[in-house]
Amino acid sequence: MDYELLKKVRQEKNAFCQSIGIEILEIGPGTARTRLSLGAMHQNPIGSVHGGCIFTMADTTAGSAASSHGIQVTTLDSTIHFLRPGLNADCLYAEAREIKQGKRVSVYSVEVTDGEGLLLAHATFTYASLGKPIDLSLEP
Repeated sequence: MDYELLKKVRQEKNAFCQSIGIEILEIGPGTARTRLSLGAMHQNPIGSVHGGCIFTMADTTAGSAASSHGIQVTTLDSTIHFLRPGLNADCLYAEAREIKQGKRVSVYSVEVTDGEGLLLAHATFTYASLGKPIDLSLEP
């Protein structure tokens, strides 16, 4: 698997993540890392990072790790634990690692931290294999 190409394809074909600023930093075998530079648009009414941003980042990161095997997947289930508010953060990082990769079902663990390395959330994602290879072309 050409992980650099996969990273580029996943970044360029995900308009939603582009619109909120999630950047895929790295994809490897069963792993992925992302970053989100924060601004006012990412805040909730109390001034911390909106939980939806954190969840989207976790899902994107876990989905990137799951895609590292070259097969399309879709989310079956997810659980997230928000551990701390993202107050006064200027960026977030997420890292996913594979817990189990199966023929039909795979499970990933994700940690989301602020720029200082403080753990803000932990999530677990379960994905179903769609049994189809990922299209690595950059054409729409």
